[in-house]
Amino acid sequence: MPRTPKTPSRQDLLETKISELTALIKELSPQARVEISFERNEDEDAHIHVYPPSAIDPEEIAQIEQTMGERCNDILLETGLFLIGAVCDS
Repeated sequence: MPRTPKTPSRQDLLETKISELTALIKELSPQARVEISFERNEDEDAHIHVYPPSAIDPEEIAQIEQTMGERCNDILLETGLFLIGAVCDS
């Protein structure tokens, strides 16, 4: 009898998507510090706070914000996981 693939738990899926999002942020800004909070507020599953280096160009910050926001939206639509991303001052 063929084995059916195991469906990942919500926690496993959350960890996978956080890892993917972190990798994407590091690709855009390797020097950025990324902090993850799993504190739940309402429907939110996690918060991603990005602290770019102080010398970063404002256009690069805008690119990080846009890319992260789009990916968080995609993750919500794909999985139902509600991730909040923010670029913060260092």
